[in-house]
Amino acid sequence: MNVEVFLTGHQVGEEDVEGRTVVVIDVLRASSTIITALANGARAVIPVADMDQAGKIAMNLDPSTYLLGGERDGDRIDGYHLGNSPLEYTPDVVQGKTIILNTTNGTRTIWNARSAQHLVIGSFLNADQVVQFIRKAKLDVTIICAGRNNRVALDDTLCAGLILYRLWEGQEPEHVSDAAHIALTQYLHDRDRLAHALRHSNHARWLSAKGYGADVEYCLQLDVCSVLPYYRENRLVVHKQQKPSESAS
Repeated sequence: MNVEVFLTGHQVGEEDVEGRTVVVIDVLRASSTIITALANGARAVIPVADMDQAGKIAMNLDPSTYLLGGERDGDRIDGYHLGNSPLEYTPDVVQGKTIILNTTNGTRTIWNARSAQHLVIGSFLNADQVVQFIRKAKLDVTIICAGRNNRVALDDTLCAGLILYRLWEGQEPEHVSDAAHIALTQYLHDRDRLAHALRHSNHARWLSAKGYGADVEYCLQLDVCSVLPYYRENRLVVHKQQKPSESAS
């Protein structure tokens, strides 16, 4: 199994994802928000690249069936129902709703990876589910860290490293890509003080300064959610436990 890692999402092309299992990671916060929304009963999450696309999709839906969620500069977009805080996506808010989600980094990365054979969403919240899916799919893998504003984000890199560590059962293969080696090495360096490293990452400190410290703490939890978001027909839904080969991308 060949595994490629992108430490940011802005240069990923179709050739990097076609025929592969692709994992998109945006720990702070789009991945964690998507996982939480689906775990709390949302019907689906539609990731979009920008506000214009979000508006066009909303125009074609019954207003009672959807919620607009998203952020710019970390804060809720004016006129949207929800921001990008996973703590807003409670069962009483999202149950049975379709979420149209529009974020600076995460949803754009998902949109760019949509031609993958299998596209799933990962974070610390569901890392074990991601590893199980990769093993069952038995395809080459691309792990895409969304990053922050086209730069590497430590939180995403550490999550990618954790997934690699588990996938490879702690033993790095002889031949791996430079980016995969970087992610795994960084995880091994920080794993004994993982929460500390994550809390002191640039993105976490920025969010905390804006008043989203509770989001940071929530997103750092490990394996607390059994939901795996799977991309199908332009939306993310809860992956059922059928064989990956039976899934439609």
